[in-house]
Amino acid sequence: MKVKIAIIGPKDFCTRIKKLVINRHDIELIPYQYDEPKETALLINTLKPCDAILFSGSLPHLFAKNELKSVTIPVLYMKQDETAVAITLLHLATQKQLDLNRISIDIRDVKHINNVINDLNQTTSLPFIHLLKDLEEIDKITSFHKNLSVLGKTDMAITSVHAVYKQLKQNKIPAIRMIDPESSLLQTIEQVKQQAILHKSDAAQIAVGIVKNANPDHNLNPFVDQISSIMQAQWSKQQTKYTIYTTMGNVEFALKSQAFLTLFQTVDQDTKIAFGCGETIVDATENAHLALEFIQKNDNQSFYLLDSHKKMHGPFPQSSSTIDMKLNEPELVEMAAKTKLSPANISKLIMFSQSRQSKQFTAHDLSLYLGVTRRTAERTLKTLVEFNYAIIVGEEMTYRQGRPRTLYEFDFALYF
Repeated sequence: MKVKIAIIGPKDFCTRIKKLVINRHDIELIPYQYDEPKETALLINTLKPCDAILFSGSLPHLFAKNELKSVTIPVLYMKQDETAVAITLLHLATQKQLDLNRISIDIRDVKHINNVINDLNQTTSLPFIHLLKDLEEIDKITSFHKNLSVLGKTDMAITSVHAVYKQLKQNKIPAIRMIDPESSLLQTIEQVKQQAILHKSDAAQIAVGIVKNANPDHNLNPFVDQISSIMQAQWSKQQTKYTIYTTMGNVEFALKSQAFLTLFQTVDQDTKIAFGCGETIVDATENAHLALEFIQKNDNQSFYLLDSHKKMHGPFPQSSSTIDMKLNEPELVEMAAKTKLSPANISKLIMFSQSRQSKQFTAHDLSLYLGVTRRTAERTLKTLVEFNYAIIVGEEMTYRQGRPRTLYEFDFALYF
């Protein structure tokens, strides 16, 4: 079965990428062309059924960002890198014999051109650089190149935006488009294909939802009926517990559905909801129960989803963050064995540290993030200090009276 990929970009990009894969029988590219990046927001509403979406760059992707919130298939865009910059500069050097300091360029990340210059060990002056901003007006980018050319400071403009290139040519300003290397285009297409295949596999997995209420007199039948309708699901009831049977794809659709999120807000706070998915009903049901147990007292009006990779997502709808419920890194496995902390708690510690600007924190800070008592947080930190996974770095006095708070820092690898 072919993987259908919607290509959103200017005419030249769509034409070139279709030629590169013309002999491939495993993918089908469906082009959606625009003249200016801001048109992509409207194009999203015209997409026919497909397995994935590929944008020609980050700017058109940003213009469509709000419309993409309801899209459940993989969405990627061509990323600019040092290779694109190097090939474009090489083209100018060999074909035009132009000096770098006589060139203007608009680029997403200045490090790409700095890295190329450093790799060449050049001491020449840099070109005139304009850093592209989110949702930037095309006329502003064009003016940057045009003004430099009119003042006689540049002989050529390099632009990453097709619409800017068209405007520069209309104004008779010498310009070329940033060259996307053929290897990068093919690599990105392959990446999109693999993402689409993986998504199809995950979406077809069995998903089980559990709806539970502490009050046996509370009738949740209408609520569960409406959820099941949105998720195209079947459900059964045992005492105060409802079990919903559907697929992961239907759950993902519901999570991006305003109808489902609005319905969820109507349920009372005594009702707990969780979802799990897996390759079998047994796996999915077990994961749903684990997700149900993960709900904490302060998780009002929220629910979790545990996927087949043992990643916990949520709490929805407030957050779609992910916590690993199993550890693969040897260092973290050893840490869990020594401290007796669960993989979920270790993942939370990592997320806590990554979310903070300051490395130092108190037990109070940790308790607020984890949603536990200060005493529980202090016990956790005592264990971490005992096994050298945290260190005491000082104290802070927040009040004129009372005991000062101990300051801690983690002392283990946080990025894997």
